[in-house]
Amino acid sequence: MMTTSGLFIRDLASDGDVALAFDLLRQLRPHLTSQEAFAALVADQRAGGYRLVGGFVGEKLVVVAGYRVSSTLFRGPHLFVDDLVTEQAEQGKGYGQAMIDWLRATAREAGLTKVWLDSRDTAVGFYERCGFTFSTSKPCFIASAD
Repeated sequence: MMTTSGLFIRDLASDGDVALAFDLLRQLRPHLTSQEAFAALVADQRAGGYRLVGGFVGEKLVVVAGYRVSSTLFRGPHLFVDDLVTEQAEQGKGYGQAMIDWLRATAREAGLTKVWLDSRDTAVGFYERCGFTFSTSKPCFIASAD
C-alpha cells in the first residue's frame, strides 16, 4: 500500500525480508546480536499471530513495525504494536506517522477499536503527536523466572 508520504508498506514475510529488517530493528532492540537468532524469534512470534511489516521509499527500508491482533480481559480485542522503529537518518520525515496511520487502518479493517503499545520514554512525544494518550492503570513489572 502506498501512503501519502510516498511510503510503500508491505509484509516482510520471506526470510530475505526478515534479514532486511534485522539492522533496522537493532536500532530499537540492541540486544539482538544474531541475525539467525532474530529470524528464529520472528518465526516463533509468528506462531502467535505476530506480523512484521516494512515501509519503503523506493527500494530502501525506512520503517519497520511488528504487531499482532490480540484480545485480553483487560484490553479486550485490540491491535498491539510490539515494535516500531524508523531509520534514525529518516526520522522527522513522516514515515513513522505513516506507519502508525497504516496500523490504525489495519485495526479498523479487522473490526478493532483500539491500538495499544508500550513506549520508551524518548518516544512518548512522538506517540502523543500521533494521537495516542498515556493510559496505564497498573505499573508494569518484570521478574526473573529463576
